[in-house]
Amino acid sequence: MAEPTTRHLTILLTDIKGFTDKTSSKTRAAISTMLDEHRAVVLPLLEARGGHLVKTIGDAFLMTFESPTNAVLAGVSVQEALTKLNEGRAPEDRLDIRIAINSGEVNLMENDVFGEAVNITARIEGIAEAGQVYFTEAVYLSMNKAEVPSSEIGLMQLKGIPEKIRVYKVRREEPVGASASPEKSRFFGLIPPKAVPFAPGAKAALVTAGVPSTAKRFAALLLDVLFVYLVVSAITGHGLNFHFTKPAKSSSISIDAKGLKVDGRLSNVHFDTNNGLQVTKNDDDDSPPLLATGWGFALAWFIYQAAFLKRMGATPGKRLLKLKVVSLDGGPLDKGQRSTRAAVSLLSGYAGGFGYLWALFEPQRRGWHDLMAGTRVVDAA
Repeated sequence: MAEPTTRHLTILLTDIKGFTDKTSSKTRAAISTMLDEHRAVVLPLLEARGGHLVKTIGDAFLMTFESPTNAVLAGVSVQEALTKLNEGRAPEDRLDIRIAINSGEVNLMENDVFGEAVNITARIEGIAEAGQVYFTEAVYLSMNKAEVPSSEIGLMQLKGIPEKIRVYKVRREEPVGASASPEKSRFFGLIPPKAVPFAPGAKAALVTAGVPSTAKRFAALLLDVLFVYLVVSAITGHGLNFHFTKPAKSSSISIDAKGLKVDGRLSNVHFDTNNGLQVTKNDDDDSPPLLATGWGFALAWFIYQAAFLKRMGATPGKRLLKLKVVSLDGGPLDKGQRSTRAAVSLLSGYAGGFGYLWALFEPQRRGWHDLMAGTRVVDAA
């Protein structure tokens, strides 16, 4: 067996989003036609920029490039071509692919390539969004930044990789080839992206392609809040009713440090589904006021989040809207991530909802709880 040759190359890996689901509903002839179209569109564009096909892995292409800049530009060319190709197509007929790029030292042997650089590329491809070009800091530092507007996604702990890897993506809200500085790229990563043309004549596309819409995530949050409220109501036997009973005219109501007083006597207040607002006087004025049910809701919310994230990888609200929560490397959450996300989600809500609103300004639409736990919400394949 020949000795492997060591070289420093740029590795590019492509993959069709939802390929398994697509093939499960197609005939063998239709699958063959889809793969032929995929090869006819994607491969020539990659090779035109100097890409060398190492091998085809099912629906994926593993390519090597001498130039990091050419590798990124080749990825952009592919995404632009597929955007045009997918216009007007039904979801099951679309060709949406993920592209990941990394540079490093690799071993070449018997028409194959392997090494840590290849492993990292595969992990980046696992977290890349369809329609996007993701690349590592190794590519960013060595490419021509004036030709490729980019934005930083952040440091990511990838499965099986000891150190965290800084990941970037092509910022498609500006035409590739336009002058762009790294500082501007980083700045735009902090504001909500907008849909603008990324090539002359091409259809506008969102930079957040593949990321669930804000409306979809908000609807899932509302469903989860409703489910937890119903659980708490069922356990406590109390519901929320907006019909309030009026106190007698002769009653005097006051609030002091000890709580609510009616006719000078300390009272408990609760909502009853059938009878509305109820006020019960305590004979012992020194007894503490009734605690609000917010603590009960908070505990139920934490258990609800942690339990369903462990069992289903998503809360029922997200599951109904076909969303799931994953680690930054695309894998399932570990115990620490589930607990952290559940706990910090309470802070996100109790801080006036600002922790959830933070997702509007974050490149991957992650709130405080996702940032703290190292997680993200994606569409369930």
